[in-house]
Amino acid sequence: MTSFVFDEKQPTQLCEIMGRNRSDKGHIHITDCMHNYTTFYHSIFKDLVNKKLRVFELGLGTNNTGVPSNMGVNGRPGASLYGWSEYFPLADVFGADIDKGCLFTDDRIQTFHCDQTKPDVIKHMWDELSLLENFDIIIEDGYHTFSANVCFLENSIHKLKPNGYYIIEDIRNPDYNLFVIMLEVWKLKYTDCVFTLLRIPSRKNSWDNTVVVVEKK
Repeated sequence: MTSFVFDEKQPTQLCEIMGRNRSDKGHIHITDCMHNYTTFYHSIFKDLVNKKLRVFELGLGTNNTGVPSNMGVNGRPGASLYGWSEYFPLADVFGADIDKGCLFTDDRIQTFHCDQTKPDVIKHMWDELSLLENFDIIIEDGYHTFSANVCFLENSIHKLKPNGYYIIEDIRNPDYNLFVIMLEVWKLKYTDCVFTLLRIPSRKNSWDNTVVVVEKK
């Protein structure tokens, strides 16, 4: 377990970038946001911004209201991917979603289909040619259910490079104790990784402002 030091009330460069790209990870007006992850992310990523990284995020933020964990009709699919590509100007950015209708390709961004509840579908995605090389950062912002989180990690943690970060966002209060137990299991199973369950203080959100942080040694 790692003790992270950051000011969750102090806006950062990443807060401005993600807010402008309409991501829900943070905003320049950080104390008014439902999530203030950008304060934490900037604290661990700021020294990496000019490195040539490979960044992957599950969950593009579909605006199809018929898809679970959607961002509503006014959501902008790919908002966080656009934010990452701006924050990391030398990075190759990849993403995936269960909604094939929101997949896209842009400068330094590629996206793929994935159902994170199905190991065979996850494996098929990782077999894509451009995803064969491992990643410096993997962020899981998909279904936000305990079983889906566990399924994707256990079928994707091998894709993390040494010194890389794997982060599960939006851990809900009812799932918190399940993750406390699961992290003890994972610590024994993945001995080359350090696991931290981090509840980020927020005056707007006491429901799901918690993340799992995995650091590979």
